[in-house]
Amino acid sequence: MSYLILNGMYKDDSFIPKINELVSKELVKRDVKGETIDLHKNAIKPCLGCFKCWIQTPGVCIIDDYAREVAKKMIQADNLIYLTPVHFGGYSSELKKALDRSICLMLPFFRVYKEEIHHETRYDKYPNLIVIGTLEEPNLKQEEIFSELVERNVLNNFAPKHATQIIYHSDDESTVKKKVEEGVRIVGDDND
Repeated sequence: MSYLILNGMYKDDSFIPKINELVSKELVKRDVKGETIDLHKNAIKPCLGCFKCWIQTPGVCIIDDYAREVAKKMIQADNLIYLTPVHFGGYSSELKKALDRSICLMLPFFRVYKEEIHHETRYDKYPNLIVIGTLEEPNLKQEEIFSELVERNVLNNFAPKHATQIIYHSDDESTVKKKVEEGVRIVGDDND
């Protein structure tokens, strides 16, 4: 069993590295091996929206930068974890760039899934998705938007299992630890 953490923090963020460390330790306790990619440390250009990853170079983005490696590692992981500050109910721009560039992990064709139109799968297996967002303080509207965004991404990315947590900068250490444990609880469930 493996994990990949996509750390969408900005370079001056001092809070998310602590969460990243707690998540990694919790996964190691569950005998899950993996790695963290600090997205801000790698050159990732925005998606061009050209769809050449579907037509010209199926499954591979035409932009030759680190996003190719990220997409490859995403599909190979058993558990994919997004760590991100929540901005206007969405992901950080660092994480968003990487996620936009991973559209090549799906096919350009459509199917009806849960009474909606979604892309077809390119691969036989997709990772579980765990999303941990951080907020300075509680903000119900942003939390609702964020949770809905994650639910939509679960459908679009074919995640068999998922979990979402929001951690506030004001949470005490035991609350943060509990939220991290709850967030990664799906890892290693018997119904893998």
